[in-house]
Order: sequence, then structure tokens, then C-alpha cells
Amino acid sequence: MRARSGRRSGDSGTREQILVAALHLFADRGYTSTTIRSIAEAAQVDPALVHHFFNNKEGVFRAAVESQLSVSAAFDEFDAPQPDGSARTAAWLARTYLNFWEHEETRYAMTAIYRAGLADSATSDLLRDRIETSIENWAGQMVFKDHPDASIVSALASSHLAGVAIVRYVLKVEPLASMDFEDIIRWVTPTLNLRLASLDLPDAPSEDQD
Repeated sequence: MRARSGRRSGDSGTREQILVAALHLFADRGYTSTTIRSIAEAAQVDPALVHHFFNNKEGVFRAAVESQLSVSAAFDEFDAPQPDGSARTAAWLARTYLNFWEHEETRYAMTAIYRAGLADSATSDLLRDRIETSIENWAGQMVFKDHPDASIVSALASSHLAGVAIVRYVLKVEPLASMDFEDIIRWVTPTLNLRLASLDLPDAPSEDQD
């Protein structure tokens, strides 16, 4: 399909349309194989318009990470529950985070962000900064927010959820890829609960101890 030249008449959502097209390409092809021209063709606009809004490909990717189409950005908008224990918090985290991967629009966004961030050094710093920011936000909302190790526990919990998402939705490893969503939640929640409950664990014995 030939790209249309210039801004579409009366189309106030051109920038968002370019961003959505770019996210799909980043998710399907990866960062390296996606070009400004291919983004413009997918969005049916002139490549100059992509440059106008985002300057370059890294600018498109940065806008994707920071936009509300990003799972990590959208997740930050949620207020954590006031839990009566780590099990309830674990269930809320698992369901809220993985629900975004279940829906096509946000699944493409997160797949694009993770594939690009993990595979290309030009975008890995941006992904790492975004994850670290999310970890700090989550730690500040959880019931253990005043604990000195809150950020460590949040990082471990985030790593567990991200690993499950990559294996299930990006790599599509069986049997996780074809499992029912509610089954995934039932399997993920107990392990996530252990991460959150680790604040109450005693110190690990040293090698000098019997």
C-alpha cells in the first residue's frame, strides 16, 4: 500500500496513528528491522510526517514507552489496594499486570517495548529506566512501603511477572502460552506471594553456620 503524502485533512489523531503503527512493527519485527519508512507505510502517511512528530526512530520508541499505550505507564496510574496481607496484594499485582498482556492494544505495546529494549543497546537504557521508575512507584504504593527493603522486594516481584509475560506472550513457550488466563493467575500468585512475604523471612544462614 502506498503511503499518503502529508497530513490527512481533519485527522487530529495522526500522531497517535503513527505511534500505534510503530508499536505493531516494533512488536512484530523488532527495533532494528523497523524503519521510519515502514512506520510511515503502515500508518499511511508521508515519512516526513513521522520525522515531524518524532524526529527519528528512537524518538518513536521513546514516545511509545512514555505514552499511555505503554503497559508500564498505564500500570502506574492504578492505586494499589489496601491489602490485609501479601496474598491479596500478590493476586492484585498478577491480575492487573497480566491483564494488560491479554488485550491486543496493550499487548502489542509491551511486546514492542520489551523486544526492542532487550535486543538493542540503543533502547535498553530507556527500558531499564522505565522499569526502575515503575519499581519505585510500586514500592511506594504497597503495604510495605516504609520497609527499607521495599524496592528490592518490588524488583523481585516485577522480575517474576516480567519473566512470566515474556515466556507466555513474547516467546510463546508451552504449556504457558496456551494456558487459560485464570489458570495462569492461580499458578503465578503463590510464587509472587512468596516474593512479597520475603520481608518477614529471617536472615539466611551464613556458610559458617551448621
